[in-house]
Amino acid sequence: MTPIWMMVVVAILAVLQTIYYNRFGLRKVSYTRHFSRERVFEGEQVELVEVLSNDKIVPVPWVRVESRISGDLRFRRQENMGLSMDRFHKSLFFMGSYSRITRRHEITCLRRGWYDCSLVSIVAGDLFGVAHDRADVLGDAKLFVYPAILKPEDLPDTALKWQGDVTVKRWILPDPLLVTGIRDYRSGDPLKDVHWGATARTGSLQVKQRDYTVSPRALLVLNCQISERLMGAMEPADVDFLEGGVRICATLAAWCVRNGIDVGFLTNGESRLESVDLRIPPRCSEAQLDRVLEALAVLKIKMSLDLHVLLDRELEAQITGLDILIVSAYWSAVLEERARKLRQLGNSVTWVKIGGGRT
Repeated sequence: MTPIWMMVVVAILAVLQTIYYNRFGLRKVSYTRHFSRERVFEGEQVELVEVLSNDKIVPVPWVRVESRISGDLRFRRQENMGLSMDRFHKSLFFMGSYSRITRRHEITCLRRGWYDCSLVSIVAGDLFGVAHDRADVLGDAKLFVYPAILKPEDLPDTALKWQGDVTVKRWILPDPLLVTGIRDYRSGDPLKDVHWGATARTGSLQVKQRDYTVSPRALLVLNCQISERLMGAMEPADVDFLEGGVRICATLAAWCVRNGIDVGFLTNGESRLESVDLRIPPRCSEAQLDRVLEALAVLKIKMSLDLHVLLDRELEAQITGLDILIVSAYWSAVLEERARKLRQLGNSVTWVKIGGGRT
């Protein structure tokens, strides 16, 4: 075959492969991605797992996967990338015939939030980079990053004092549900405490011995205003300052559940997800803690209404029997008046200062 004919054949093959990859480059090519865990805390690491499969005999010279990923998710091998804004993450693959590639990217979660990295753009191209086939794929890569849990020494003094007061208060009255044993009847014991089964077995009057505790119910109220005179949007430094309040709420919620205390959450901020409620009635369980941490993860530090208006709504609902902790950067006469009315309904109210507090 003469060189001219060889060139013609090569040219025809080049055109044919260009047409093929332009139309069928992504045919029988599938892509999925997911995080190794759906929920982590600030500062923890998680893996982003990519799986790309080519289920046809024809290889694909290159496949590029692109997606926008927040700079608050730092890739271990891309630490030199800017983290101040969203950026594109790109992965390049060569796919042989009937091949499957799995890649794992180690990510450090720098900031609390809800991250949806599901939408990706896939591009497959020919040998010469002339033709390409493009498609958008919706995966299942969503991640809740919970606020960091603070050490006791990092909590404000008022939060530590409240924890101590609650611990003491739990040993005031006998709890009718907590029975620690059986003992002999003593003069003055109520008849309702008589254990008739044990009495029949022993032949002497026996009563239930109860533990001494009450069941405090805490309501964490996070104020997303930097000051009472807030007008318009807050400065980035103010938003970062209020992030301390988010971590305080997360820490107190975890402490409550760990100590068997009902805890709820309320805020005048906004939610990034409509499906996540920012008003959570007090309960005590691991599922409840997840609800509170999830709400804190999706919280947007942006005031939706004044804090005193939020408290007025609770006053109208006639809430009672709660230990209310108002986590706020400031206190005022207006808030003190709402606190007085809440106390009159049978609640305790404590101001937990964010940082050093502001007046």
